[in-house]
Amino acid sequence: MLKLPKAKQSNTAPLYFHTMTGRFAPTPSGYMHIGNASTALLAWLQIKNLGGEIVLRIEDIDSQRCKKKYTKSVFEDLLKMGLNWDNKPLFQSDRNQHYQSVLDFLIRKDLIFACSCNGKMIRKSMLNMDSHNYMGTCMKKNLPLDGPYNLRLKTWKGYPVVRRSNKAWSYNFVVVIDDAYQKITHIVRGADLQECDSLQEHLRRLLGYDSPSIYHAPIWLGPGGGKLSKKDGPISLKDYFKKGWTPESLMGAIAAGLNLKKDKSPCSAKDLINSLESYDWNKSSVYSSDFLPL
Repeated sequence: MLKLPKAKQSNTAPLYFHTMTGRFAPTPSGYMHIGNASTALLAWLQIKNLGGEIVLRIEDIDSQRCKKKYTKSVFEDLLKMGLNWDNKPLFQSDRNQHYQSVLDFLIRKDLIFACSCNGKMIRKSMLNMDSHNYMGTCMKKNLPLDGPYNLRLKTWKGYPVVRRSNKAWSYNFVVVIDDAYQKITHIVRGADLQECDSLQEHLRRLLGYDSPSIYHAPIWLGPGGGKLSKKDGPISLKDYFKKGWTPESLMGAIAAGLNLKKDKSPCSAKDLINSLESYDWNKSSVYSSDFLPL
């Protein structure tokens, strides 16, 4: 069994009559990189500025890509960067029964249909219909919901998949369930996930969940102007630590890239809490080469 380091508990008193709750929700399919750390920092700062709690969720539903060594590294890197969390981490891989219960609810409401179309068939259908969305070809076929098919939602454009034919859950489905379960009030995630907002809000309304406040963190860009990735060079936090960077020096560079401070001088996450009050959430991207060597 994976041994987890203990999270440090927050001693900050809440500013409101109810607890503000934010979250880190990494996918352990690789080592935590600069973009992950940037988003995690903003999520942590927002909640600490509000005097709330931040919880950790490991989004490991993809058993093929997610590895224990990466999960262990997430814990190590967050704590090393001073981004502690409250309470026990939640693992999506432990919550299959809960997701199934919510799916059963939607099935009882006649909101789900089975689909036998593969990617090639869907692309052909979209081309023939001159559409950018899947047209729900299988909705009237009444395929058995317990068969080897994708299960799709009836009430949204493109009829998004809720559970795939291999029994894997879709990201948008489980993240909404887990946000409600963990009573998340504030979400900070990358600007590249902004397109998920409307579908997730639709799912919340179907399920009777409260809506959190959602903010988008800027995307860190590589030399070519695209989203920073491993092809641009060694970008993981571990890579920078190996080069001699300290957590404080790395935090200072990330904070400068986010305009949380004017220079790249070393700092801790705690030093930046008050900076969040004037943060510009309209900032959509950061050129990594301006602040960090690749």
